[in-house]
Amino acid sequence: MHKLLNMTLTLLTLSSLMIVQPLWASANSGLVLVGKGQMSWMFFNLYQAHFYSQDGRYQANRYPQALTLRYQKNISQDELIKATISEWQRLGIEYPSSWPQQLSRLWPSVKKGDELAIRVEPTGESRFYLNQAPLGDIAEPKFGPAFLAIWLSTNSQNSTLTSQLKGN
Repeated sequence: MHKLLNMTLTLLTLSSLMIVQPLWASANSGLVLVGKGQMSWMFFNLYQAHFYSQDGRYQANRYPQALTLRYQKNISQDELIKATISEWQRLGIEYPSSWPQQLSRLWPSVKKGDELAIRVEPTGESRFYLNQAPLGDIAEPKFGPAFLAIWLSTNSQNSTLTSQLKGN
C-alpha cells in the first residue's frame, strides 16, 4: 500500500510539473525564424538579433512574435533601460512611467553570451526570458508592439538590421 501511495504521489508530481511547463517555455517555442542580423555600434558588436513569427513571415501586429538578442558585450541594466527609453523617445512612442519601472524589476544586467528575449502573445502579454529562463511578464497590450518597434519600425535606428529581421 505504501509503494502504491508513493507511486501515485510521484505520478501526480510529475504530471503537475508537465502542466506547469507551458507551451511558451522559451521565447521562440512553436515559432519559426523570420530573420536575423547583427547590431554594431562604431567598431563594437553589441548583439545578434533573431526575430520569430508563427509562420516565418513578418506581419505587423500578428502575434505571437518573439525577438531574441544575444549580447556580445556586458551591458548594465541601467544602460539597457536608458537605451530602450531613448529609442522610444526617438521613435515618438509615448509610454507610461510604469514601463521603465517594470523593466527595472524584470531585467538584470547582461553579460557577453547572455540571451535576452521577448515573446509577445496574441493576448497582448509580453514575456521576457534570460537564457531561456522566464523573467516575468508585462500585461499591458501596448507594451509589446512599442518594444518591438525599436527593431521593426520603418524608422528604426538600423534599417539594415530591420530589413534582415523582417526576412527581406
